[in-house]
Amino acid sequence: MVDQNPKRSNEPPVWLMFSAGGMVSGLAFPVLILILGILLPFGIISPDNIIAFSHHWFGKLVILALTIFPMWAGLHRLHHGMHDIKVHVPNGGLIFYGLAAVYSFIVLFAVIAI
Repeated sequence: MVDQNPKRSNEPPVWLMFSAGGMVSGLAFPVLILILGILLPFGIISPDNIIAFSHHWFGKLVILALTIFPMWAGLHRLHHGMHDIKVHVPNGGLIFYGLAAVYSFIVLFAVIAI
């Protein structure tokens, strides 16, 4: 007999944040390395432009995406990596995803304060 009320998993939202973090890391970090590591030190881009971008609402969204999503991806990898090597943290999901949520709120308030 099929269970009419199956237990719902909390994994889909976490996997969404994990996959978003992987995509942001893969697509945006090379551009950030180019801008902050090459163009800015050689004077091709002015620091004033970067500061002005960070004060714009779209710049704030970019900063949020570039900081929050990769943290979720990293902590998700740590959580599942520890399971893979047979290190079982009691309430590991709550700890790792809770840390990611706390980090997200801290970054959100920091970006709003810019």
